[in-house]
Amino acid sequence: MFLRIKKIKGKEYGYIVKNEWKKRGSRQKVKGYIGRAYRFELKEYIEFMKHFNINDINNYIENNDKNRIINDLIEWELHKFGVDKEEFLIDVADMKIQKNKKDIILLLNEGYMCNLTLKSLIDFKPEDEQTDGYRLARAFVEAGIKVPHEVFIGLFGKIYKTN
Repeated sequence: MFLRIKKIKGKEYGYIVKNEWKKRGSRQKVKGYIGRAYRFELKEYIEFMKHFNINDINNYIENNDKNRIINDLIEWELHKFGVDKEEFLIDVADMKIQKNKKDIILLLNEGYMCNLTLKSLIDFKPEDEQTDGYRLARAFVEAGIKVPHEVFIGLFGKIYKTN
């Protein structure tokens, strides 16, 4: 399954889509509606550590839990793209991204930040040491979050310590 953006009357909307194989080839089947999509362009690049005044990344990783680090990464991305936190409700704990009490998608970098991609990040559980790094990196890319290398390594290590 994957997310697909569809343009209707000039506005973009997101859907969960699944490929189904038929005798005549592949067909895409819409499995659910995600919400209206809002596209953003990069406004101001600032390094993660500078944005949060972090002097020692190892100390930051050690003193914060997984959800706090993910929350900081999301806040950092939203700041870089100039997303107005007054206009959009972004609640990482409840895994909700909404505008006017309706679920939405924020199109950032090459990804889609929405309830579904937030859930895959927050609920990430290690399964196989050989593929977990790839799976976690993919979850961040799908959510539109460009994680600094040192933060990713620290977070990945933290996830494996707690399990």
